[in-house]
Amino acid sequence: MNAAPPTRPRKAGCNQNRAKRRDFYRHYGLLLANWYLLTSRIQNEIESIREDLHDDLARWRPHQPEPDWSVYVDRISVVGVRAAYR
Repeated sequence: MNAAPPTRPRKAGCNQNRAKRRDFYRHYGLLLANWYLLTSRIQNEIESIREDLHDDLARWRPHQPEPDWSVYVDRISVVGVRAAYR
């Protein structure tokens, strides 16, 4: 009989991190969908956020906690609000 391999118990914050990550990519996707309608200043802010996230993820190792997605969600949300009100 094949037994399922033992799994590690999920951390309590795992689902919360996924939700934050999903929020970030939802906001990011909406902004990218309207990329050509945005001012160059807002485009530069989006690129800066993406580069910061890319750098954090490049430094992240599996044995460390994930980068704080809420920071990126907040930053991209602020840019999205500014883009909507322009």
